[in-house]
Amino acid sequence: MKMNELAALLADARISGTLDGNISGVVYDPLRVKPGYLYVAINIYTQLDKIEIPDGHDHVDKAVAAGARAVVLQRDMAVPDGVTKILVPDSRAALAVMAGAFYGHPSRKMKLIGVTGTNGKTTTAHVVESILGVRHRVGLMGTLYYKVAGEIRKSKDTTPEPSDLQEIFNQMLDGRCSHVVMEVSSHGVDFHRVDGLEYEAGAWTNLTQDHLDYHKTMEAYRECKLKFFRSIAPDKHVLINMDDPSAGLFAEAARARVITFGIHNKADIMARDIEYSVGGTEFTLVTPAGEAVIKSRLRGQFNVYNSLTGAGCCLALDESLETIKAGLERSIVVAGRFQPVERGQDFVVIVDYAHTPDGLVKVLAAARATNPKRLITVFGCGGDRDATKRPIMGQIAADRSDRVIVTDDNPRTEDPEVIMQNILAGIKDRGHVGVIHDRHEAIGHAIAMAQPGDLVLIAGKGHETTQTLKDRTIEFNDFKVADEAVARILA
Repeated sequence: MKMNELAALLADARISGTLDGNISGVVYDPLRVKPGYLYVAINIYTQLDKIEIPDGHDHVDKAVAAGARAVVLQRDMAVPDGVTKILVPDSRAALAVMAGAFYGHPSRKMKLIGVTGTNGKTTTAHVVESILGVRHRVGLMGTLYYKVAGEIRKSKDTTPEPSDLQEIFNQMLDGRCSHVVMEVSSHGVDFHRVDGLEYEAGAWTNLTQDHLDYHKTMEAYRECKLKFFRSIAPDKHVLINMDDPSAGLFAEAARARVITFGIHNKADIMARDIEYSVGGTEFTLVTPAGEAVIKSRLRGQFNVYNSLTGAGCCLALDESLETIKAGLERSIVVAGRFQPVERGQDFVVIVDYAHTPDGLVKVLAAARATNPKRLITVFGCGGDRDATKRPIMGQIAADRSDRVIVTDDNPRTEDPEVIMQNILAGIKDRGHVGVIHDRHEAIGHAIAMAQPGDLVLIAGKGHETTQTLKDRTIEFNDFKVADEAVARILA
């Protein structure tokens, strides 16, 4: 693409150097620069690859040495002769604009659905994929991976950086996908990763405490979600959870047509006659298009909400009630989301990603709804993250479980004992609470104590395949560790 065409997209840019010639790539990672590329200096942190660059401006020389023809900066600094300098107010916002144009806005050639919220984004995205997949080729982008018409591929973030995002959209377009469903994280919104995307529908699942280590206040966190809602055009649709206390704020922020959903408060899409079991959930789906009895393999009330959200998104896209029923009743497997460990044992083991107070409340309620003899919970809290939720989660686990084992999650650079004491500070009665720092040992101990009819819930890490310690990262997967522990019991 011609450099002058890219530069013309940046209204507030100050440019030094020539705009002649072509740009053969737009990147934010100095290690990916090739001759003829444009390098955009941003701070980098990708969840999967664990690449961290606090300030991309410190790597301009590296990008230039690799052949960058132009650099985009938000902090003025000298660059070598022959390299075009584009100075902008916000380099992340510039990256989104330039990446979209460079890749030809592939998402605009497909129907795009965005899902935001504290909890439920991943499962809801899979529900939408399942429903749309009855009749269409679908792309999915989220926390675990991204998928092109069912094929799983490795991703870097829940919501990737703009140039990665556009490249993935092109892969989906090449894979003949007509629809794409993506998780939209608060970081993704705040980092301008989704700027310029045009959604057919946007869904908001709920709003509870999370990511306060980054956002600092619930108001700032909520504003990121509201910003996503405001970005959706008036002739499109947004889905609002009427059972969440923030529903009114989201309805007020919406410019698009509003579709409401809920269980307790009156809404456009509702569930009634809900019956929970270890094997799944049965309910009557009530919609403006009619009613249908749904026999879902997903478990728990929170998954009824996820199903309602997904159904609403697909109704907004004019999918039939028959298609929605078929999609909801397919096998929807989401790693680490109320995932059962099944080896024929006479007790239940569930692995779940619940790592927020609200998430833990909901997953414990779902577990309790299956009427176990005892509910045994294993959980911890991560280091270098919001510390205020630790005593809250300790109290939640203790109040709602028959036995609790508090263990390490991802302590990162924090002292695990400090994290543990933060959690225990919220627990008034510790008579049924044990502490085992080693997570492998804690999971094994919980499963060894399980009796017929018990349910063991392992919460906090879900799908994660590593555990981050102070000095190293080790391989660790709750499901695998639990599966091996059950196998030992049965041997």
